[in-house]
Amino acid sequence: MSSKVKENMRSEKLISLFEDDLCLFHLRSRKKNSILEEMTEHLEKTGKVSDKELIMKMLKNRESLGSTGLGKGVAFPHGKSLAIKELTILFGKSNAGVDFDSLDGKPTRIFFLILAPSNRDAETYLELLSDLLNLIKQPDKLKKLHEVEDFESLINLLGGNET
Repeated sequence: MSSKVKENMRSEKLISLFEDDLCLFHLRSRKKNSILEEMTEHLEKTGKVSDKELIMKMLKNRESLGSTGLGKGVAFPHGKSLAIKELTILFGKSNAGVDFDSLDGKPTRIFFLILAPSNRDAETYLELLSDLLNLIKQPDKLKKLHEVEDFESLINLLGGNET
């Protein structure tokens, strides 16, 4: 199998993990905990998490170990919990930016909230993190990520089909 075919298969797998109703392009919160709360609340409304408070506690505990705000305006809050039914990704964008204690000290505008069941999906979880980290390492893709305004443009970017 050629590397191009493998890359396409991996892009398709990445895209399949995103859902239109789990993309929030206008997050309102301006503080770290409130933005986590806003995203977690949305996951509860969509039925993706069974215990919002447990998820919030897990996310806060994870953030206490070190911020998942990696810099360049991007954060990957993540964790595993029994309150998660399946691997779930919520994409969020804050036009104003949030002080997320990021490594570069700059406001965070892009959030990939990644939650997985504690008892499965470990390999997919790690592949997903790796794919998203590779995406933000590419300056042109990172710039376009900050510019996405809808689900279609996000999916095109993740699939390498952006214009």
